[in-house]
Amino acid sequence: MCDPKQQSKIEFVSFCIEQYKKANKLGGAETEQMFLQRGVIDFLLGHYEVLHTQSEQIILGEIDEYLKHHQL
Repeated sequence: MCDPKQQSKIEFVSFCIEQYKKANKLGGAETEQMFLQRGVIDFLLGHYEVLHTQSEQIILGEIDEYLKHHQL
């Protein structure tokens, strides 16, 4: 079992995947794969302390900005 902070991070990443998927009309597996391949999950975890306090719109904007700068 995870400690509470680790659990919160997992839930945050899941939330981000779900919201990004909905906003961009993508499938869940497709979004998860893209996040893994392009380092979005590492980005989210690395910036968790700041990002988890932001609105959904700001988080999605940060993800889009990250993806612009980290293209395959």
